[in-house]
Amino acid sequence: MAFVTLNEILADCQSEGADGRHPADGRHPWAVPAFDVINMETVYAALGGAVAERAPVILMVLPGHTPVSMWPGLVAMIRAEAERSDVPVCLHLDHAKELEPIRAALDLDFSSVMIDGSTLPLADNIALTRQAVEEAHARGVSVEAELGHVGMGMGMGAEEPGDEADGRHPEDAGHLTRVDEAAQFVSETQVDALAVSIGTIHGLYRGEPKLDFERLEALRQVVPVPMVLHGGSGTPDEHIRRAVAGGISKINIWTEVRLAYLRTLQEQVAVPAERCPLHTALLVAQASAQEVVQQKIRLLGAAGRVA
Repeated sequence: MAFVTLNEILADCQSEGADGRHPADGRHPWAVPAFDVINMETVYAALGGAVAERAPVILMVLPGHTPVSMWPGLVAMIRAEAERSDVPVCLHLDHAKELEPIRAALDLDFSSVMIDGSTLPLADNIALTRQAVEEAHARGVSVEAELGHVGMGMGMGAEEPGDEADGRHPEDAGHLTRVDEAAQFVSETQVDALAVSIGTIHGLYRGEPKLDFERLEALRQVVPVPMVLHGGSGTPDEHIRRAVAGGISKINIWTEVRLAYLRTLQEQVAVPAERCPLHTALLVAQASAQEVVQQKIRLLGAAGRVA
């Protein structure tokens, strides 16, 4: 199956029925999970989980994980496995901070890209995003951008466990998405999806997060495109369900998949190297990662969405 765009894969998540609240098929709103992939095992875990749960899936390549020079091989593997699967797959570039990675992804036929100008002043974020949109739309590729800023937590470059690398905490209102800027941002950039900051972080939390659901509801009223939630790992299940019901159509997940993979791999290799069958260790770690993938797919209500 060929890659689908972000527009296509998110189209039905929040569609409303006659009552103005639920999708036309009578089922509750749902979201598509987006998983970072870095090697064969994580690709197999994400795609295998999606096929097992009959769910669409977004596979993400992050510049910070995989150097641009390695993208051709990784993308070739993803494409081969996507073509063998029978569920919709979107190939998405995650968190490009400048245009060069965007252009590299377009040349490799990614179907979706994210330009992240969230740490820039509003005018600069708009200008950068608008340029990315112009170049991507000319190639038929969807664009996600971020307004407000989702910071880093434990395991994602923070200096102290649970603290953000930039010194701010997830509940700090100063870096949450401003409702009065959201409509302007989407209108002036023509972006296809908007990542919003309502209190989540990338990586792990120090304590339980405090998500601003009132802000999410207000954003829902003014943002005409699908909204994205970054920082799906470690966020309590009830918060995830509430976010999806409140208008989130895509949720990014990596840390929980990574930890399941690594913890299992550590258990498998805790023997002398001469007695460790590498293929078995990797396959068992992959299975643990896929278990998390399937749990998240079910949590987001994406299971069974593919006939």
